[in-house]
Amino acid sequence: SAENQSISVLGRQFPNQMDGRPAQLQYITVYAIIILVMSCFLFSRTQWAIRGGVRVCERMFSNMTHRVLHAPMSYFDTTPLGRILNRFTYDVEQVDITLSQFM
Repeated sequence: SAENQSISVLGRQFPNQMDGRPAQLQYITVYAIIILVMSCFLFSRTQWAIRGGVRVCERMFSNMTHRVLHAPMSYFDTTPLGRILNRFTYDVEQVDITLSQFM
Protein backbone atom coordinates (compact mmCIF):
# COMPACT_ATOMS: atom_id res chain seq x y z
CA SER A 1 0.00 0.00 0.00
CA ALA A 2 1.03 3.66 -0.41
CA GLU A 3 1.49 4.32 3.30
CA ASN A 4 4.26 1.74 3.54
CA GLN A 5 6.37 3.28 0.75
CA SER A 6 9.03 5.94 1.03
CA ILE A 7 8.53 9.38 -0.51
CA SER A 8 10.91 11.29 -2.75
CA VAL A 9 10.53 15.08 -2.82
CA LEU A 10 12.95 17.36 -4.71
CA GLY A 11 15.50 14.56 -4.88
CA ARG A 12 15.39 13.91 -1.15
CA GLN A 13 14.25 10.52 0.08
CA PHE A 14 11.88 10.35 3.06
CA PRO A 15 11.26 6.93 4.62
CA ASN A 16 7.73 5.93 5.46
CA GLN A 17 6.56 7.04 8.88
CA MET A 18 5.95 3.50 10.07
CA ASP A 19 9.75 3.02 10.35
CA GLY A 20 9.81 4.61 13.80
CA ARG A 21 11.06 7.78 15.40
CA PRO A 22 14.07 8.44 13.13
CA ALA A 23 11.80 8.47 10.09
CA GLN A 24 9.29 10.74 11.82
CA LEU A 25 12.09 13.06 12.91
CA GLN A 26 12.86 13.89 9.27
CA TYR A 27 9.25 14.98 8.71
CA ILE A 28 9.24 17.02 11.92
CA THR A 29 12.51 18.70 10.84
CA VAL A 30 10.95 19.76 7.54
CA TYR A 31 7.90 21.16 9.32
CA ALA A 32 10.11 23.01 11.81
CA ILE A 33 12.09 24.62 8.96
CA ILE A 34 8.87 25.69 7.24
CA ILE A 35 7.56 27.21 10.49
CA LEU A 36 10.86 29.03 11.09
CA VAL A 37 10.89 30.52 7.57
CA MET A 38 7.24 31.57 7.89
CA SER A 39 7.95 33.19 11.25
CA CYS A 40 10.83 35.19 9.77
CA PHE A 41 8.63 36.43 6.93
CA LEU A 42 5.83 37.29 9.35
CA PHE A 43 8.19 39.25 11.60
CA SER A 44 9.64 41.12 8.59
CA ARG A 45 6.19 41.99 7.24
CA THR A 46 5.04 43.21 10.65
CA GLN A 47 8.12 45.40 11.09
CA TRP A 48 7.65 46.83 7.60
CA ALA A 49 3.99 47.68 8.30
CA ILE A 50 4.72 49.26 11.69
CA ARG A 51 7.60 51.37 10.42
CA GLY A 52 5.55 52.47 7.42
CA GLY A 53 2.65 53.45 9.67
CA VAL A 54 4.91 55.43 11.97
CA ARG A 55 6.43 57.28 9.00
CA VAL A 56 2.98 58.14 7.65
CA CYS A 57 1.79 59.36 11.05
CA GLU A 58 4.88 61.54 11.46
CA ARG A 59 4.45 63.08 8.00
CA MET A 60 0.75 63.74 8.47
CA PHE A 61 1.30 65.27 11.91
CA SER A 62 4.08 67.44 10.53
CA ASN A 63 1.91 68.60 7.63
CA MET A 64 -1.04 69.31 9.91
CA THR A 65 1.12 71.28 12.33
CA HIS A 66 2.69 73.23 9.49
CA ARG A 67 -0.74 74.13 8.07
CA VAL A 68 -2.11 75.30 11.42
CA LEU A 69 0.99 77.31 12.35
CA HIS A 70 1.13 78.97 8.93
CA ALA A 71 -2.56 79.87 8.81
CA PRO A 72 -3.35 83.56 8.30
CA MET A 73 -3.62 85.64 11.44
CA SER A 74 -7.29 86.40 10.71
CA TYR A 75 -8.03 82.69 11.26
CA PHE A 76 -6.66 82.91 14.82
CA ASP A 77 -8.55 86.17 15.44
CA THR A 78 -11.93 84.67 14.51
CA THR A 79 -11.51 81.10 15.82
CA PRO A 80 -11.17 80.44 19.55
CA LEU A 81 -7.96 78.66 20.56
CA GLY A 82 -9.93 75.92 22.33
CA ARG A 83 -11.76 75.06 19.10
CA ILE A 84 -8.50 74.93 17.14
CA LEU A 85 -6.88 72.69 19.74
CA ASN A 86 -9.95 70.45 19.99
CA ARG A 87 -10.17 70.04 16.23
CA PHE A 88 -6.43 69.41 15.87
CA THR A 89 -6.35 66.72 18.56
CA TYR A 90 -9.48 65.09 17.10
CA ASP A 91 -7.88 64.98 13.64
CA VAL A 92 -4.66 63.49 15.02
CA GLU A 93 -6.70 60.87 16.89
CA GLN A 94 -8.64 59.98 13.74
CA VAL A 95 -5.43 59.59 11.73
CA ASP A 96 -3.95 57.30 14.39
CA ILE A 97 -7.10 55.17 14.65
CA THR A 98 -7.59 54.88 10.90
CA LEU A 99 -3.99 53.95 10.23
CA SER A 100 -3.91 51.39 13.03
CA GLN A 101 -7.03 49.71 11.62
CA PHE A 102 -5.49 49.34 8.16
CA MET A 103 -2.12 48.03 9.34
